Amino acid sequence: MLKYQIEVIMVENKKIYSSLNGKNALILGGSRGIGKAISIRLAQEGCNVLINYARSKDAATETAATCKSYGVEAKIVQGDIGKESSVKEIYKQINGNNLDILINNAARGLERPRPAIDQKPKHLHSTMDVNLFGPWHAIQHAFPLMKEKGGGVIINLLSPGSEHYMPNYSAVGISKAALSSLTMYMSVELAPYGIRVNGISAGWVEGSDGEHSYRKEVSERVKPFVPIGRNVSPEDIASAAAWMCSDESSMLVGHVLHIDGGFNHGAWNAILDN
Repeated sequence: MLKYQIEVIMVENKKIYSSLNGKNALILGGSRGIGKAISIRLAQEGCNVLINYARSKDAATETAATCKSYGVEAKIVQGDIGKESSVKEIYKQINGNNLDILINNAARGLERPRPAIDQKPKHLHSTMDVNLFGPWHAIQHAFPLMKEKGGGVIINLLSPGSEHYMPNYSAVGISKAALSSLTMYMSVELAPYGIRVNGISAGWVEGSDGEHSYRKEVSERVKPFVPIGRNVSPEDIASAAAWMCSDESSMLVGHVLHIDGGFNHGAWNAILDN
């Protein structure tokens, strides 16, 4: 009877991966959308979470409160990861330099969508600062902490625009392509230290405050091109991230997991040009 009760509680709290219990995670861009879903899912699995936000303190506070409801530690920390000095300050908030998981979700780029030929250098530079150099600096700071512990997990949030042409998506696409390459290089270099580096590339994410929600009216046009019959949700990505952070994926290194419901990437041009 006791065994049955424990199993029921585990299902209700969605604790699927016991290896995550007690782990410490830093989620950059963790207050809203995809980052919020990942923060909450890791908390459900028993992870203590440090939630980074750039501007939305209220959203970060709300996300942390939800995470705490699962009996874990949850703190928030403000910081623009496009600035290395800010990344350093974020890492000072990690208790005892104890870090097991790094989620690079913070992103920028769609404030001024335009073709690559018309892209402004200033805007591209600012996008690269957040989408490439931010994760790069975060990984550099995470490395010695994870090395000392004998391992860790790093997940970079990528974009289909890094692999396929998407109209007016040049700044994000170029920066995320660079991050995808960084994921590959870091995965090889850090694997000998027990640190697994992987990426997640999602299709059109509905109900997200992130980079894929800049034209919400596109959602209905995307659905007919998704064989599974619906768009990706932040929770879909969070479920994948939890598995990738767990010991169940211990041989997953340098992989980009596509979560898109079988979406036909060749359709981006037709959809976004309308």
